[in-house]
Amino acid sequence: MVLQSIREKLSGIVLIFIVGILIIPFAFVGVGSYFSSDAVNAVAVVNGEEISSTEYNQSFQNYRRQMQSLLGTRFDAVQFDQPIVRRQHLDSLIDERLLAQVSLEAGLSVDNNRLAERIRNIEGFHVDGEFNTDVYQARLQAQGLTPQQFEQDTRAQLVLSQFPTAVARSAIVTNSELRDYVRLQEQARRFQALVVKAAPKETTDETSAEGEADVELEPVPEEDIVAWYEKHPQDYMSEEQVVVGYIELDAASMGGLIEPDEDVLRANFEDQRGRFLTPESRLVSHILIEVESQAPEAERETARQQAEDLAERIRQGEDFAELAREYSDDAGSAENGGDLGWIEPGFMVQAFEDAVYELSLEEPISDPVQTGFGWHVIQLRDIRPAEGMTFTEAREILLEEYQAEADERRFLEQADRLVDIIYEDPTTLDAAAEELGLEVREAGPFGRDGAAEGVASNPEFVEAAFSDLVLGQGMVSDPIDLGMNHIVLLRLREHLPEALRPLEEVREQVVQTVRFQRAMAAAKARAEGLMSAVDAEADLAALAAAEGVELIEAEAARRNSREFDTRLLEQVFLLDRPGEAGPVVETVELDDGYAVVRLESVTDGDLAELDEATKQSYRRRIYNATANEEAYGFVRMLRAQSEIQVFEDRL
Repeated sequence: MVLQSIREKLSGIVLIFIVGILIIPFAFVGVGSYFSSDAVNAVAVVNGEEISSTEYNQSFQNYRRQMQSLLGTRFDAVQFDQPIVRRQHLDSLIDERLLAQVSLEAGLSVDNNRLAERIRNIEGFHVDGEFNTDVYQARLQAQGLTPQQFEQDTRAQLVLSQFPTAVARSAIVTNSELRDYVRLQEQARRFQALVVKAAPKETTDETSAEGEADVELEPVPEEDIVAWYEKHPQDYMSEEQVVVGYIELDAASMGGLIEPDEDVLRANFEDQRGRFLTPESRLVSHILIEVESQAPEAERETARQQAEDLAERIRQGEDFAELAREYSDDAGSAENGGDLGWIEPGFMVQAFEDAVYELSLEEPISDPVQTGFGWHVIQLRDIRPAEGMTFTEAREILLEEYQAEADERRFLEQADRLVDIIYEDPTTLDAAAEELGLEVREAGPFGRDGAAEGVASNPEFVEAAFSDLVLGQGMVSDPIDLGMNHIVLLRLREHLPEALRPLEEVREQVVQTVRFQRAMAAAKARAEGLMSAVDAEADLAALAAAEGVELIEAEAARRNSREFDTRLLEQVFLLDRPGEAGPVVETVELDDGYAVVRLESVTDGDLAELDEATKQSYRRRIYNATANEEAYGFVRMLRAQSEIQVFEDRL
């Protein structure tokens, strides 16, 4: 069914392989699901509002792609498809829906100025530190988004963040909280420790050399090796692996440049002349006198008169930036003297843009301009003329694009035929390889974590190899997208299940483990024996020398002291305070042995002893932790007050 559906989708060039090969839902839920109600397909219902399976799956796939991009070769496709991960993602969508509902009820919105400011500040759209419209549009196009879609999504994100942000900003840090934090964070502990290392080695007839381990063990008997191996088989299992055959279709390797007629390139240039022209841009500042468009006439006239007075004061010589800082209601630009940066056609509302392009450097101050936000006084500060490319300058770009389109057409034709052939017999790759002149290559063996390099390092390739279609049914996989016009299909050649590795193969690993366990046990016994000699009056330096163990001394160790073993320090700070009975003496476990610790004193941190910078740093830590907890608490409150139904079986 999967391949048949793909074939149907590939019947026309325009619809082929858009953003990769889609997995057709018919294979999973059947044709009938397309004629059932949304309620049946909902994965969750939040206060009567549904989150559909389609919405969830699209969001989850976007999340997986983001994580794959972030983690690179460390991305585990299987791990990121576990039920717990899918449920956690659904919980995040439920939280978003709750925030959207409460935001709508409260009438929250984001005005165009704030939206424009947010987009202008995204560094990915900058060139030489400034917002660039061409880059903005190109980046969105590469992601399959229109500016309207992106702006709508960005506005929605800003709206959704308002409640949690407002709740988080309400967090406060009391002096009592700061004192308690400093008391623990800056706490210092005075202690001594006798360290018994568990470093096993075989005994010999030679004299022990200086620096050898404190604990000596006899060679491990064969019966102990066998016993450990048989008791811990899960530690010595081979990884489940597969070997697959695959064929690869890549537009980049098809070769054969197709040279277009010069007239074709010239026609393309004329059709796209606007692409090769950078429009005139203008450096602009403004002062906004805010008034709602539905406000009473008298209120709107008062705002207009104020804007007109400001325009006249500026023409009389007063500083525009100073007046903007004092009078402008645009919080995003007022503190910068009203600066809006470079403006290009299509970026601002029409009335504002028309006024900007009517100004000249000789008469740079506008009369009051009305928009939906209120009245603006605009200042033109500079003009950057339009720049363009000639056909000769643009020819290489046009030729490259023509060739890419030709390669894509050939790729799509080949892909269409490839899927046809596989559909006819989905149990083999050989027929498709022979007809299309492709090579059936081999990858593997590799496990569910994939290979370090090559095609099997791609998480989606690995996921397909271990899918039920390939591993369970023995069929050819769905096409796997490896990039722009680049796909592979694979079929299982050999399955190597997880199995207990032979003892001889893992003998050295078993011996080392047994030796370490025995060494740890011996180190513990010796440490417990030493503990009986450690009291408040004992000379630990003399005892360490006599017993040949390491002595560690700390006058004022802190939690983040780097001169001490991390595990030892962690254990020391878990010990109770010394009381009237004297120092606390305990045996603690380390990563590679045991230690007998004598904790002699604990000195709490004192807020009065810290400099102001450190105090502010700690205050910020507490504030951030409190703010996060209150924001999460707000969402938890919404959940508690809402009716939420989840359909686990539809995830």
